[in-house]
Amino acid sequence: MIRPAGPHGPENVRPGLSRILLSMRRSGHPEASFHTLHIAGTNGKGSTAAFSEAVLGPLAGGPVGLFTSPHLLSPEERIRVGGRKISGSALREGFRVAESLGAPDDPLTYFEKMTWVACDWFRRKEVSIAVMETGLGGRWDATTACRPAVSVITNVGYDHREWLGRTLGKIAFEKAGILKRGIPLVTGRLRPSVRDAVRRRARKLRCPVWELGKDFDWTERRDGAIDVSLPGILLDGLTVGLIGRFQRDNATVALAATWRWANAQAIPPEIFARSAEEALATVRLPGRLVALPLPGRFCGWVDGGHNPDAAMALGREMETSPPWGHGRRVVALWSMLADKDAAGYLRGISRFLHGVVAYPLPHERAAAVSGLARSCRERKVPCRTADGFLEGWREARRWAGTGGVVLVCGSLFAAGEAYRHLVGFVP
Repeated sequence: MIRPAGPHGPENVRPGLSRILLSMRRSGHPEASFHTLHIAGTNGKGSTAAFSEAVLGPLAGGPVGLFTSPHLLSPEERIRVGGRKISGSALREGFRVAESLGAPDDPLTYFEKMTWVACDWFRRKEVSIAVMETGLGGRWDATTACRPAVSVITNVGYDHREWLGRTLGKIAFEKAGILKRGIPLVTGRLRPSVRDAVRRRARKLRCPVWELGKDFDWTERRDGAIDVSLPGILLDGLTVGLIGRFQRDNATVALAATWRWANAQAIPPEIFARSAEEALATVRLPGRLVALPLPGRFCGWVDGGHNPDAAMALGREMETSPPWGHGRRVVALWSMLADKDAAGYLRGISRFLHGVVAYPLPHERAAAVSGLARSCRERKVPCRTADGFLEGWREARRWAGTGGVVLVCGSLFAAGEAYRHLVGFVP
């Protein structure tokens, strides 16, 4: 088994910004040395961040930072400069320093330490612009300590309800907590109740807003390429390297956000267009509806979506244009965290599955297999159980049979398990 090099810890949530702000103040404000594209949202943050970082790379005039979460195999994946991960030794040293910056009676959380290390690393590497993905996301997220050039909310759905609220309006209010006065906001497609909450906050802070489907959008060509219409620029014939209609939304949101930034930097439209074309075509993102690079001819796929909206998006792809092709038996190797809506997730994909093999994640918040199996019975989906990933993988392969597909799904932690046990690395 691969053992990650960097520090690990429980990602406990303790609302409040006092800890991260104190650590920044005690270390000379590393967060003030660069600006960010600050990305929040229920789904699509990681993909939007990856697209944004790729577009900015040739335009920034220096190294671009990237901060994402969670990781698949090792925590070093979360912090990158110029596409290169922070080293294990630098991450460990950063954590050692971060632990000394908190108050003795109120130490930094794991995510807060990671955020501080990212900011310090970006300062050391002389980053001028970084793409920062929120963790839980919202007004208490440690990443809000940074200085955004553009704020992004990809979308808002039901997730983390114990922290963000029980209604979409309340969740949207929390997500909109990343907004800063006068800083432009770019959003994905928003439900009416979400739009009202987000725009109310934007008006109060005088943040100009671009919303996908209203102020900018994409259309598909017959050859599968897309045309993207942004305020002030039209980008024709773009190829999106990631699979799924939802990835075209994510790519377009990333283009709008980076175009906002590029406009402020007086970057010519033709230069931006060239970077956008190359970036969208070449981005790769492990764990997001992608084939596992396995030897032989067996077909294994992985998707790390973990809530009902993500499952609905996956289900639409499975129905209309499954990337593995039509007519194949699909068995899901499924696991989730206990605080996620397992029944809601399964509802989005159950009718496209031949069966489910449920197994427990090796995580302190893993959902019980009995609960996953109960959700399958309620949806009338044939279900088998396993004690761990490898046992579940072998059972799912046998069940899918020759020409079948095993889809590892339900959590990015499950995606990480697939890479850890079957591939050995994150491509």
